[in-house]
Amino acid sequence: MTASFRAFYERLVFQNLTYNMEHPCCSARQIPVLLIMTSNAPDNMYQGLLRNYQQTLSRFVGPAEVFVSGDTLQLKDYSRTDWQWTMFDADAKYKRHETVFPQECKKIYEIGVSLFGKM
Repeated sequence: MTASFRAFYERLVFQNLTYNMEHPCCSARQIPVLLIMTSNAPDNMYQGLLRNYQQTLSRFVGPAEVFVSGDTLQLKDYSRTDWQWTMFDADAKYKRHETVFPQECKKIYEIGVSLFGKM
């Protein structure tokens, strides 16, 4: 998660805080949230962190869902010798990008429709 995301997240949540134990959220209207994260790391690398974001967003903004697309491409051409990114299996990354990533994009679209099509 980038610093820009973190700043946005804090402003989004902070505006609804009341510092009141009985009514910690002052938002009268819940807004559905879909947090999408792409990462070069495996999908399960950020589960705890994302669960915390999801719980906080659900409490102060509205029902939140999280979708992670992991093991994504960072380079178009892993074979370039000036980069020397040899720790990655480039063929596996390209294959995943061609087969799994389009399915993930479709799933994200469907989640978005189910969340925001109701509004």
